[in-house]
Amino acid sequence: AAVSRYTVDGVAMARYLVDALPPAADDVFERAEQGLDVIEAPTVTVSEAIWTAVNKETIAGVEVDTTPNAVLRGLVNDGPVQVAPADQQDLAVYGSLIDHHTLHDALLIGNHRVRGTDAIVTKDEAFAGEDTVWQ
Repeated sequence: AAVSRYTVDGVAMARYLVDALPPAADDVFERAEQGLDVIEAPTVTVSEAIWTAVNKETIAGVEVDTTPNAVLRGLVNDGPVQVAPADQQDLAVYGSLIDHHTLHDALLIGNHRVRGTDAIVTKDEAFAGEDTVWQ
């Protein structure tokens, strides 16, 4: 089967860390762990996941006590997430989206569109115009 490529948001990555993803999103991460599919996220989104895991006391009801390095290891170094490069093309698409989206959402959508990933793994209604995976 062809490899599928997904862009993941900060919430999805934070929930992955505490094993609290719904089935469809969990399948995407499992397939990436097995090397069957690819999941990627721009730096800003990985940064959000690190911030969330370190600064919030709970994620999806699970108590969290961790460090930035541990989160980075769990997601990227030892985990299934690839950090996606972002360039001026992303910024051009981002610029076309900022009337309708937050800074972070616009960057994520720009990266997804420029890199041509199959879908965004997110529960955020803000991405309803894109192909998404969650439940």
